[in-house]
Amino acid sequence: MRAVLLVLATCASVALVACGGDEAAQQGTSTAAGQRSPATVPVSRPQVEPFVPDSAEVYANGKRLAGQIAQDALTYRRGATAREVAESLPDAAVSTRRLARILAPVVDPEMRSTGQVVYPQLSGVTETSLGVMVVVRQTLESADGARSSFTRVLDVRLRRSGGPWEFDSIASVGGRPMSRPASLPDEAERVLDHPNIELSDSARWDIYRGNVDPSLLTALANVADEHELAVAVIKSGHPPNVWATDRASAHSRGFAADIYAVDGELVIRQRQVGTGAHAAARMFFEGGARQLGSPWSFGGGRRSFTDPVHQDHIHVQQAAVRDVADGD
Repeated sequence: MRAVLLVLATCASVALVACGGDEAAQQGTSTAAGQRSPATVPVSRPQVEPFVPDSAEVYANGKRLAGQIAQDALTYRRGATAREVAESLPDAAVSTRRLARILAPVVDPEMRSTGQVVYPQLSGVTETSLGVMVVVRQTLESADGARSSFTRVLDVRLRRSGGPWEFDSIASVGGRPMSRPASLPDEAERVLDHPNIELSDSARWDIYRGNVDPSLLTALANVADEHELAVAVIKSGHPPNVWATDRASAHSRGFAADIYAVDGELVIRQRQVGTGAHAAARMFFEGGARQLGSPWSFGGGRRSFTDPVHQDHIHVQQAAVRDVADGD
């Protein structure tokens, strides 16, 4: 699964520059990335190449803007404040003050930070709105050169009225880091330790917190026994409601997961019957998924569906949850 991230980073031509994490971050899932002499640790905002979406993307212009916004939101100088970062983004529909509050958990003035887009996945679309859950690797560097990294899911919202897409808001930064508990249920351990499952840290923290349906975890692990899966989002970073409705999403209760790559290749590039992504989706369906959104429909009424939003990922909900709508 590491190959997926390497290929995506190469395609996007993004120069990864290291940065550092606060105390909460040090207790999360960060990995040490080396250390430099304090005299050589820069303070200025890292220079990062503009994000370029994959050529197979259907909503390429919207994903380009959403990816760039997410990348810029996590790229800042040491000493920056959340308000400074918010002011550096394009004009939004929400106030700078509100945007700064949303960004506050990911802006640490003691750190220099770089954002690198891993993948921008759709969460919803209408004629006038577009939701993109951007998986971004945030690398932090402290004044003494210590580095740590996390993969967060930023819920980026766009709008338009007859013209190009414009920035609307960032609704979520994908949760806060936490340490792995000493003891977890077997199905959680199986997913977390499965060699064929690549999780964003936002999804990983959901599992740590016990916020994920056990039957969903079992289904993910069962399919991962046959296919490599890259999971973008479970709960944190996903819109709480089904897009453009007032109905709560199954993701909001941890009953659904979105997979953006299978067997090391993006789902958006595997929309033909017979691909690894198609085979994995069929395994979820035959394994009893209550709801399966993907580039294909396998029958079963609303158990399996396809639409413009689900061309770039596999959405799987394994069990029913009271008072929550099936689907995204």
